[in-house]
Amino acid sequence: MSNRRQFVRQATAVLLAFGLIASQLPGLAAAQDLSTVEARTAWVIEQRRGESIGYNAKFGAAAALARLALNPDDAEVIDRITHYYDRVPAGSNGQQFSYPGVAWVLGKYWDKFTPAERDHLKARLKGFSDLLGHGTENHAIMKGAAAYLFAQYWPDETGWLRGTMTSAELGETARKQMMATMRSLYDKGYAENLSHNYLPVHLYPYYVLYDCATDPEMKAAADAALHFHIANMAANHFEGVTIPPTQRDYPETTWNTYTFEPGSRHAGHLIHWLYWADAQNWTPAEIDRGDGNYVVYAALSSWRPPAAIGSLARGETVPYELTASAAGFGFWGTGTPADVLRYVYRDKLYAMGSGHVIRYDPVGFYDTYTTFRLIYKSPDKFNFVECYHPYWRSNDRTWRGISSPFEQWAPHKGSAVALFNIPTADPWVGRGRSSWQVLRDAHSDNLIQEALVRYPRSIDEKTEAGGWIFLREGDVYIAIRPLKGYTIDANYKPAGEFDVVVSPGAKNAVIFDMATKKDFATFESFQTAVAKNPPVVDWDQLSVTYTSLKGDTLTTTWNPPKYDVPEAKENEPERETVQVRPDITVNGAVVPIDDDYLEGKAVMKSPSVSLVDRVLRLQTPAGDLEVDWRGEVPKFSYRVLAHNAATVDKLPADSGRPTD
Repeated sequence: MSNRRQFVRQATAVLLAFGLIASQLPGLAAAQDLSTVEARTAWVIEQRRGESIGYNAKFGAAAALARLALNPDDAEVIDRITHYYDRVPAGSNGQQFSYPGVAWVLGKYWDKFTPAERDHLKARLKGFSDLLGHGTENHAIMKGAAAYLFAQYWPDETGWLRGTMTSAELGETARKQMMATMRSLYDKGYAENLSHNYLPVHLYPYYVLYDCATDPEMKAAADAALHFHIANMAANHFEGVTIPPTQRDYPETTWNTYTFEPGSRHAGHLIHWLYWADAQNWTPAEIDRGDGNYVVYAALSSWRPPAAIGSLARGETVPYELTASAAGFGFWGTGTPADVLRYVYRDKLYAMGSGHVIRYDPVGFYDTYTTFRLIYKSPDKFNFVECYHPYWRSNDRTWRGISSPFEQWAPHKGSAVALFNIPTADPWVGRGRSSWQVLRDAHSDNLIQEALVRYPRSIDEKTEAGGWIFLREGDVYIAIRPLKGYTIDANYKPAGEFDVVVSPGAKNAVIFDMATKKDFATFESFQTAVAKNPPVVDWDQLSVTYTSLKGDTLTTTWNPPKYDVPEAKENEPERETVQVRPDITVNGAVVPIDDDYLEGKAVMKSPSVSLVDRVLRLQTPAGDLEVDWRGEVPKFSYRVLAHNAATVDKLPADSGRPTD
C-alpha cells in the first residue's frame, strides 16, 4: 500500500472515530458493526442507493434490484428496466450478463410494471437470438436461467428468439438444458471450478431461479446447485483465499486483506465476506461497480448457507485432507469427468493445494490455471507461496496461468514435491486459439527451463541453510528446497510484491514442507528437523524421496506423458488428451488414481464433506447436512446440533433451514 493511501485510511479511521465525517464515506464497513449476515446484507444494498442504471449495462440490474429493495416504488427504476434494451441495435443481442438480473426484477416486482411496460420489455427480449446459446459455462447458465423465467412469466406467447419459438418451446428447452447442467454438478462438478472471479457468476443465475422459479422441481434443483457451489467454496479456502488447483484464477487479485483500491475485482472474496466475515480477513471499504455486483446479487437473494456449510467454512473441521475432481468443458454439463484431480490439506494455521491434470488438452484453456499454492495465516495483503514452470504466458512471464504440462506434483498433507522435466522445444506449437499462442510463441524453439517459486516480501523472517529456504510468518514455518541451484530475484518482473526463487535446469525438483509453533517451539528447531531429512534424488529417473516433518516418506517419480497426440479442434469430443501425473508412493504404498472420479461417481471426498454417488454430505460440529439427488428431485435433510442435543429436521427445498 502506498504511503498516501495508508495516510488516507488512517486519517479516515480517526475522523470516523470522532464522528467528524459522514458515515457514508468509503471505509464504513471497517467502522461499523457488521458481525451478522443481516448487517452486511443491509450495508451492501445501501452501497447502491441512488445508483445510476445504464441502458443494456452489464450490472444495471444489480443496481435496479438494490434500489427497489430500498424503495419498491422507485418509478425511475421501473422505467429504466422497461426501456433497458431500447438502445440495442436491431438484429443484435443484449448484454448477456444482464439477462438474469432483468428476469429477477420482473419476477420480484412484476406488479410494479404496467401491462404496457411489460409488453414493451417483452418485445425487446423476443428480439434476442442467444437466450438458449452456450458460450462458456457461466454464459450458458445466465442465459438459460433467464430464458426459463421469461417463458414462465409469459407462458402463452409466440415469437421468441426472433420469431422462431413459442413460450412453451423456449421454457421446455431452457429447462432441459439447465436441469442437465445442474444435475451434472453432482456427477463431476464443472470446468470453471472455484475460480474466485467466475464462481460468483455461477451463483448468480441459481439465486435468480431459487427466488423466482415457481416450479418446485426447478427451485429445488437451483437450491441443490447452490448447496454444491457454496459447500465446495467453503471447503476449499483458507481465510478467504482459494486453495488450488483452480481454473480462471487471478493471483494478482488474490488478496488476503482488503486494500483501498477502488475498481479492483474481488468478487469471490466479497462472497466469502458476506457469508462468513469471521472466517477470512477481508473487510471492504466499498463494493466496486464491476464484479462487486455479484455480492449485491448474493445479498439480495433469500438463499443463505446452512449452518453446516458455515462450520466447514470457518475451519471447525480441520485438519483434513480433501480429494476432488473438476470436469472438462462441455455443453450443458457434458464435459468429461476428472479432467483435473485435486488434493487439498487444510490445517488451522495453513493450507496447501495442488493436483494433477489427468486430461491435459493441447488446445485447451490453461492460461489462467493455477496448479499449486500454499497459504498461511497472516495479517498481510499477500499470504501465499506459488511455484510453477513459465509456459502458458512465457512471452512476458506474467504471473498468471501458473501451470505447465512439464511439471508433475505429489502433495501429501503439509508437504509436496514438484518435478520438472522441460524439453527444449514446445511439442504443441501452433495449437489452441491464436490469442493463446501469442502468449508463449516466442519460446517455441527454446522453452524457458526454470522452476520458479515466489513468496511475499512481507514475510516475517527468511533464512537460507543447506540448500533450503526457510520462511516464518507468525507461528507458521515453511521450508522450500529447490534441488538444483537457485538465485533469489528481488526485482523479478512482473511478480509484484514478491521475491522470486529462480532455479534453472531442464530437469529439476522443488520440495515444500510446513509446520507450526505447535509442532516446533522455535523456528530454529524447525530448521534443524528439516535438515535431518535430506531428500534422495535419482536424476536419471527424475525421482525424489523425501520424509516429511510429519514422518511420511513420499516418493515421486516422473511419469513420461505422451505429448505427441493428434491435432484436434478445441472441444472436439474425440480429441486425445495427455495425462500429466507422476508415480507416487507414501510410506511404500502406491497412491492410485481414484476410479470414482474418472467414472463420474464422485466429485469430492473428505471426512467432513463429500459428494459421492450424487449425495452431498457434510458432517460438522454445527450439525450435518445431506442433499440426495439420486432421484429426479433433490431431497434435503439437516441434523442440527443445539445445546449439545441433536435434532433432526427434514426440510423441503422451499422451507426455512438452519442457517448461521
